[in-house]
Amino acid sequence: MTLLSVQDLVKHFPISGASKVVKALNGVTLGIERGETLSLVGESGSGKTTVGRAVVGLMEPTSGEIVFDGKPLSWQRNIRSPELRGRIQFVFQEPAESFNPREPVLRAIMEPLRYLAISRHDREVRLREVLELIRMPLALAQRLPGDLSPGLLQRAAIGRAIITRPDLVVLDEPTSALDPTARAEIVDLLRNLQRKLETAYLFISHDLNTVRFLSDRICVLYLGSVMEVGPAAKLFNDPRHPYSLGLMDSVLLPHPSLRTAARISLSGEIPSPVDLPSGCPLASRCPLVESACTREMPASDYPETGHRVHCLNHHQRANRTQGPDQFARFRELSDAMLRQGLPLNEPA
Repeated sequence: MTLLSVQDLVKHFPISGASKVVKALNGVTLGIERGETLSLVGESGSGKTTVGRAVVGLMEPTSGEIVFDGKPLSWQRNIRSPELRGRIQFVFQEPAESFNPREPVLRAIMEPLRYLAISRHDREVRLREVLELIRMPLALAQRLPGDLSPGLLQRAAIGRAIITRPDLVVLDEPTSALDPTARAEIVDLLRNLQRKLETAYLFISHDLNTVRFLSDRICVLYLGSVMEVGPAAKLFNDPRHPYSLGLMDSVLLPHPSLRTAARISLSGEIPSPVDLPSGCPLASRCPLVESACTREMPASDYPETGHRVHCLNHHQRANRTQGPDQFARFRELSDAMLRQGLPLNEPA
């Protein structure tokens, strides 16, 4: 059953003193099933964080619809509404900036429970359960945020998110501010928590190795538009959109036995989101472009398989890239690396 559905989401930011707008999102459509991980990937400025903030109500969309558990979300009905409190949680990129520096971390972890009509005894029981899940000793949780490392603070931020037992957690670049060892620990923690709690993740990241390891499905964004979305194994074994191919080719794989996707050259500068041309936003850089691409955004191909590709000429890509065993091989090697405490985004 679909937990979250986003339909034709648009977000434009007006420019002060000008009649133009920054087109951050341009008709984004995606969905998340219960207990699954959908990752949003793309370059900086692609609109990943804007989608996440719109979902939790930190940002009002220009247009479009967001439906959670069968009911629409809006600027008035969001995660602060009584019936939704605790069901959707957010983990920020910079853990230190999301804590009060004058309060113990323990108090911040418990804070969301104050609004859920849970008794003090039950809050303390829930806290002990969460500290065990995130593998944080009580003595550390009693310290101030400034006394903890970024990795421990991000553990606390994740604990604060899951303490309400949410249906969905939006994770905005949760590992990008961490060193490689702490990043590997957080990735392993997120995977184990999902297995135990069956929480759905909207995982926002530019770290494609982490995305490949955690994701059930992947949505590729470019300048606020969906280029391709589908099962993680499909996108990494056989990416169809030229932009997806370019992204996969940029990954530094963690083992020499793994192969990258077939190379494709994206030339030219990224268009401005202010003066975004009509048609496919990649048209000015794509080697497969034709005149129709500059007139309108291509409709999705393969929708019946859950794999959507917004490209007229994706069949002309160089070859079938990595082969069917590469995704499974990556997961196998990544599991072994995590058991050894090795980061996923550096070569072995």
